[in-house]
Amino acid sequence: MSSKFNKWAGIATLTLLLSAASGCASEEPGSASPQTWSNNPSTGSILPTTPTSATSISLDIDPCELLTTEDLADVGNFDSRYKEDKDVRACFWQNSLNNGGDGFTFAVSIHDTQSIDEMRDYGDGIETSEINRRPAASTQNSKLGDCNFAMEIDDLSRVDVTITGEDSSQAACEAAEVIAGMVEPRLPEIP
Repeated sequence: MSSKFNKWAGIATLTLLLSAASGCASEEPGSASPQTWSNNPSTGSILPTTPTSATSISLDIDPCELLTTEDLADVGNFDSRYKEDKDVRACFWQNSLNNGGDGFTFAVSIHDTQSIDEMRDYGDGIETSEINRRPAASTQNSKLGDCNFAMEIDDLSRVDVTITGEDSSQAACEAAEVIAGMVEPRLPEIP
């Protein structure tokens, strides 16, 4: 079991190196905001208005496109399965039992209507952190070997990496954080 997490630690090192190498951008900071125009009935003039959005940018994200089998090739031969339930869309990844795989499973889930502030505590508290400067939080249940690692997409939504039923919740959280580090560069910028 521990060799599985040693592989994740090796991938973590590679992910950190790649993130550090690609961390600079030549674009100006900020976000573009389109303007629309409306008529002002009292003066007859046309005024610019800024649209407001009550929908999350997460709606355009497919959780199964946040990782690839090539991303996970160093630790196993993973297959993915998509599942949708209300405001959660998930991609379940399992290391194939064929060719000596261990069956390790994790999920990458998009919560379209829940921010990281609304994350449920698994029992051992919630810790805040960052992945590549993106706000994140994690929670674990040491009795069950469960860990949930969440990252902010916007004020309304988040993406979770969940690992359950492992021997150690600490090792599960370490692996979940590595996977989150692989997912984060594929997320849209926080508005």
